[in-house]
Amino acid sequence: MSEVFIGRQPILDRDMKVFAYELQFHTGLNPNKETIEATEELIKKTDENIGFKAIVGQHAAMLHLPKALIDKSKIPEFNPEQEIVLEIPNNITKDVELLRHLKELKAEGSSIALDDFVEEDASLRLATISDYIKVNIEQFSELKLKKIIEDMHEKGIKVIAEKVETEEMFNYLRKIGFDYFQGYFFTNPVVINGQTLSGNKLTLLQLLAKVNNPNTDFDELSSIISQDVGLSHKLLIAINNPATMIPVKVEKVSDALKYMGLKRLKFWVNMLMLSSMENIPQELITTSLMRAKFCELLAESIGQQSHKDSYFLVGLFSNLSAFFKVPVEEIVNEIPVADDIKEALIHKTGKMGEALKVLNSMESANTTLTNVEYEGMGIGSLGNNFMAANAWAQTVMKS
Repeated sequence: MSEVFIGRQPILDRDMKVFAYELQFHTGLNPNKETIEATEELIKKTDENIGFKAIVGQHAAMLHLPKALIDKSKIPEFNPEQEIVLEIPNNITKDVELLRHLKELKAEGSSIALDDFVEEDASLRLATISDYIKVNIEQFSELKLKKIIEDMHEKGIKVIAEKVETEEMFNYLRKIGFDYFQGYFFTNPVVINGQTLSGNKLTLLQLLAKVNNPNTDFDELSSIISQDVGLSHKLLIAINNPATMIPVKVEKVSDALKYMGLKRLKFWVNMLMLSSMENIPQELITTSLMRAKFCELLAESIGQQSHKDSYFLVGLFSNLSAFFKVPVEEIVNEIPVADDIKEALIHKTGKMGEALKVLNSMESANTTLTNVEYEGMGIGSLGNNFMAANAWAQTVMKS
């Protein structure tokens, strides 16, 4: 059976908060009966093993399905109160059967997003039945983009900008009136050459360095945490969450080691310190957690269990430049991590660096991903790990 995969991309609003996650069911450029059957099987397995509800959390789910699967009986299951947005191509005006299915699904509460909007009759007609349109910003001038936004807003239709690659582009598109933005632009901040870290960020980076120093033992870590009352409080809340499955209530940070272990405790401290930073979109935290788990799962899949903590740290820290808004080299050189971790983060070399390259490809959700592999793992296995990592990150953030 053909190998297919699910891609996932966040769609953020004007405040950089998640509006929806688009799930793209890739079957290659020319879907046929075999790939459609493979996609149906993948949907079934994902539902059973992970659950689509877990992958998108409480956010809206935008489904980019093959046309043959836009059918009430074949749509993945989500929470009843969750908004489901069906993404449709702009060339289906003569597909009577598909239009009938869309009408039924919309009557039951689903929304419609028109993909790759163009100013042609067919696309304009489909826009009238849509709640959202998606615009490839590379295809239009600024004047034309403003006109499209104005026309759609007059009809009550929200406009989504696609291919938003940088924070700078996000700020420009927000200024001209787009409602939503798709891409990983929030991981590509505007970095000003020569910019230095502010006092608060420098202090946080120094703490990260201490926490992740291999020579930092539990007593020293406990001392670092206890000096920050807010961090201590948040850590105890996190440790006592049911998701950690600790059998007793932990009332002191010094007791946490008995139930968590030093490495696990360091993970929580890393996450809480990064999430405490001001003006950081929550999706950046979620993405960092997803990347960490994905890299860890790759390590386990290729028999590198003894190095999975290093893989996890590489994934978690792969977004540090977006947190601090300075080049990653400057940040990594301040943190006493192993040379192979530094090389992976700065140059994407070695097995961990290759894992980051695969991760970047998975995030781009490109249809050419069928050729991606990692240490003998094909796109099917990589895609399963990617979805599992996304579900895990959503669970942690909810906790």
